[in-house]
Amino acid sequence: MIIEDNNYFEVKNDTIESIERYFKRYPLDVANIARLDYELVDPADDIEQLIISIIIFYHAIWKKAGALPAFDIGSVKRIANAILQFNPTFNHLNADEYNDFIKMVKEFSERKIEIFEDNR
Repeated sequence: MIIEDNNYFEVKNDTIESIERYFKRYPLDVANIARLDYELVDPADDIEQLIISIIIFYHAIWKKAGALPAFDIGSVKRIANAILQFNPTFNHLNADEYNDFIKMVKEFSERKIEIFEDNR
């Protein structure tokens, strides 16, 4: 998932569609969430790209499953809290994209996230 100028919403929608397609074929379980993370979240050399990818991916999984695996909750909450605390600039995002991104970040920071367990 690579965010270029003005393609954030396209990448976000493609990620959501990929998750929907994937979980029509495979069970929604912790192992498949991890497998899909490996496929969709690009471990780019650009840390900004990586952070945006993580937030988009896990927000979409959270909305799909209503929960996240326990390990991922801690990781995503730490990232979200650091973004809110340090308020870094995200050069790949325009104003509308940034507002959408920060909305997801705030949701991660402020809301309780249920722990995903297999066989939900």
